[in-house]
Amino acid sequence: MAENMRPPPARRLSVRRRAAVWLAWWTLMMSLWVMIDDSLQFDELLAGAGAAAIAAVAAELIGYQASVRYRVRPGWWLAAEILRLPAEVVRDTVTVFGALARMLVTGQAPEGGYAELPTGDPADEKGGPPSEAGRVLLTGVRSFAPNTFVLGIDDERHALVVHRLVTPGAGR
Repeated sequence: MAENMRPPPARRLSVRRRAAVWLAWWTLMMSLWVMIDDSLQFDELLAGAGAAAIAAVAAELIGYQASVRYRVRPGWWLAAEILRLPAEVVRDTVTVFGALARMLVTGQAPEGGYAELPTGDPADEKGGPPSEAGRVLLTGVRSFAPNTFVLGIDDERHALVVHRLVTPGAGR
């Protein structure tokens, strides 16, 4: 009976690998806790460490059970334009708050719209559709700034389909 409960060989991972995945999740969750909680008091950090540990266990177990493995190569971060992200977040935050201020003062709603952004998949030098890991990375990076949200990826056109709350140049 216990033999039937073991995962197939393709899903078996070393303890070291699973611990590394757990640690990555814990670091991400603890960072999120500190950003949201905005406190560095010992009791708050202790509560955050516990919550992050529980979330990391859940994320690792779910990923393991679903056989989900995203291997992101370091070079992909540059191709996903991660270095532009901080400036993009600042620019989009100013844009969104400017649109909010205009709406409060004039009653004019921001002019939103759809756009296409080239994917340039970091996983495929041949120009094919993005890999699953490439999709996740591109979607996350391009949706992080507050004015842009990725709706999908058009594989035929090699483009991200995004929605922008405020289109560039609108309301100016």
